[in-house]
Amino acid sequence: MRQICAGLLLALVPSVAMAQDLPGWNLTWSDEFSGSAVDTTKWNIISRAPNKNNEQENYAPNHVSVSNGYLVLKSSNTPSGGRLYTSGSVESVNKFFQKYGRFEGRMRMPKTQGIWPAFWMLPNPSGWPPEIDIMEMLGHDPDTVYFSNHWGVYPQSYQWQTTPYSGPDYSAGFHTFAVDWWPDRVEWYIDGYRRVTHTQSIPQVPFFIILNTAVGGNWPGYPDATTVFPQYFYIDYIRAYQPAYVNPGFESRGPNNTTLYGWTGYGNVFYDGALGYKGDSSAKLFGNFTGTMNTSGLYQDIPVTPGKFYRVSGQWQSPSSDRIAGGNYTALNIEWYDASNNRISFVSNRAIDATTPASQWFKSQTQGRAPANATKARVVIIFYQPALAAGSSRTDEIDFRAVSCPADLNGDSVVDDSDFVLFADAYNDLVCPMVCPADLNGDAGVDDADFVLFADAYDTLVCP
Repeated sequence: MRQICAGLLLALVPSVAMAQDLPGWNLTWSDEFSGSAVDTTKWNIISRAPNKNNEQENYAPNHVSVSNGYLVLKSSNTPSGGRLYTSGSVESVNKFFQKYGRFEGRMRMPKTQGIWPAFWMLPNPSGWPPEIDIMEMLGHDPDTVYFSNHWGVYPQSYQWQTTPYSGPDYSAGFHTFAVDWWPDRVEWYIDGYRRVTHTQSIPQVPFFIILNTAVGGNWPGYPDATTVFPQYFYIDYIRAYQPAYVNPGFESRGPNNTTLYGWTGYGNVFYDGALGYKGDSSAKLFGNFTGTMNTSGLYQDIPVTPGKFYRVSGQWQSPSSDRIAGGNYTALNIEWYDASNNRISFVSNRAIDATTPASQWFKSQTQGRAPANATKARVVIIFYQPALAAGSSRTDEIDFRAVSCPADLNGDSVVDDSDFVLFADAYNDLVCPMVCPADLNGDAGVDDADFVLFADAYDTLVCP
């Protein structure tokens, strides 16, 4: 029986034990709640009765705890602080705040009438609006969560956009909620699936994180005879990331409304807002029509760790209305650079050419090991035009990541016969042509050293 990579197995475990980088993201901050008390270097434990929304809770430290790997926010009908109810809240104000990035938490909601759990963000150190609500839920309707963006000046120009999303009973089990906050949009995710995107009046200031359970208020209403106390809001982890690279789908216009934001182009490179593998955007490349061999391209630099394997992949298409012709072709390169910005070496893989069926998306990938003195990888999307042939290509959804399975040549998370065929085709000639997935050690050749690396994995059909 074929076995899957260890990384894929970890994805099936309900709770990830340790914070780690996501593909395309670098972890900047996290709390896994693995101790016996709240880490006050990361959180402020709130002690106050908030004066907003006509809420009825007093936040008290004795309703905030850490146990069994969870942050626990308790809500009770115990009067305190002049309020009928007591609840829990923590904030990262002045301890962690970030502008843009991914903010993610895995949690299980409390419920019943008048209970209002939330995972949200405000400007650091103070101010409102703007506000991003990563997740809010009303306890009488545990099958629906709300995603919101607030902006303007209160009360003169204050506005907001709220989108509900219906799913399972979010109080019945743990679910992961996240936002990807870009300069031009906010995207909300549940359990890894993008559910909602807002593009209007996106916040442009650093935010801190808030976790709380309100009791009562204008929106959820107030506890009644159906409300069950106590209620518990369980948080497994909170993590924040910054992108390792930006604009992989060519959708973001950045803070200055710039197309192809984050990428550097040369030759004939344009933004296409009408054709994309995901969404409506892609990068359009075609030749320079000089009559001699020339290239057009896009590139982006990404920090790397020497000795690690990296893989870049993407989707390519040549539309039938402007199909690649003659000897033209596209390629996906990883170029390795040292600290002095000298190129050390590169690996390359042809993506599509004139023989590729038109108006269909095709995946291409390139991988290699970062050399000993490499500090960055330059991901390069290239259109080669040997002569005067016409045609263009579209590129979308570039994905760059470290890989623990270099022998998984086709990227399907197993090392099997299909990978053996790919390796054998290259190893048979002992050369590294334009298509070079079998160069496992990144030395620009397919030789016995690559064979040893491949055989170690293929022998057991598992990823090393």
